[in-house]
Amino acid sequence: MEDLSLDLRRRVVQAYRAKQSGTYAETAALFGIGEATLSRLLRRYRETGDVAPKPRGGNNPRRVDLAWLRTHLDEHPDARIIDRIEAWVQLGGRRIGHTAMWLAIRACGWTHKKRRWSLESETDQMSRRNGAPSSRRSRR
Repeated sequence: MEDLSLDLRRRVVQAYRAKQSGTYAETAALFGIGEATLSRLLRRYRETGDVAPKPRGGNNPRRVDLAWLRTHLDEHPDARIIDRIEAWVQLGGRRIGHTAMWLAIRACGWTHKKRRWSLESETDQMSRRNGAPSSRRSRR
């Protein structure tokens, strides 16, 4: 319904209200729209007096101050997300979730900390399996 022009929306409602085309199905077919779309347009007209679309959402500001986060990232590059959340709460900010902090970190241009490469152990890794079967099926 969002892709219909305001002019078309108004003409559809006017045509149906003037009884030029009869039923929902006939009016919808005349304008090349679905019956459900026509129903929604008529309901919006009855409720608001106009067929203009509702405003879209947005303006969801970040809960973390990015300037503070950049300095925290520079001062503590190895800190975990949990540690950054706790530091933010101690500073006086609202408690936030992991995802909110993660998105703020990404907005600062940082990526996930990779595991550092380390030398292999000199001793071979031993298998955890003790040789006993794990279920009755494997005994067969």
